Amino acid sequence: MRNFALNLTFLSVTRVTQGIDDTGVAAAAHAMAIQTFQIGGIVLLALSTVAQTVVPNEMIEKVNEETGEKSGGLFAAKVTVNRLMSWGFILGTILGMVQILLIPLLQMATPIEAVRKAARTPAFLASVYQIMNGLVFIGEGVMVGCGNFLHLSLSTVVATTATLFALYNLPAWYGLTGVWMSFGVFNSLRLIGVWLHQSMTGPLAKDIKPIDK
Repeated sequence: MRNFALNLTFLSVTRVTQGIDDTGVAAAAHAMAIQTFQIGGIVLLALSTVAQTVVPNEMIEKVNEETGEKSGGLFAAKVTVNRLMSWGFILGTILGMVQILLIPLLQMATPIEAVRKAARTPAFLASVYQIMNGLVFIGEGVMVGCGNFLHLSLSTVVATTATLFALYNLPAWYGLTGVWMSFGVFNSLRLIGVWLHQSMTGPLAKDIKPIDK
């Protein structure tokens, strides 16, 4: 369900982008904005895989056979999640700032001034969204690690539904910038889904005490 929603979102983005103009300027500018996004997005996406592995391993209570000392458990997992989310926010902010600084260099990839102008605002939005991406990617990795696949799927479906509505309206008013504003809708709702999981519905949402060592 989640993969279907993600694919539907990106296919719809491509379809809307291709239909903005007949000159190919919007499509070329969109490709440049995607390149800007990928500078930090690949790093942040890797953190999602880290969360999928580290969190479930930390949730298991372990006992040292030699000392009898206990480790792990839900409290340790919650601490780990908080630390990962903090790193996601910090890295997302840093990578977003780096991307903004690199926008002038990326625009040198094309000699067409119309493409450069059309890509400027979307590339800036792609950089700002990295702050949310750092939290969303890790938060969704935590959902996978906790086995809460239904919550993850429903969160993505809701985000996709709202994004399709945004894609139907915003590009008509703002052109390619409207497409990337729709990406903001997509990431914002996924971030709300992450917040709901970590504060209300997930196994680490309740008040958890440290284990007695």
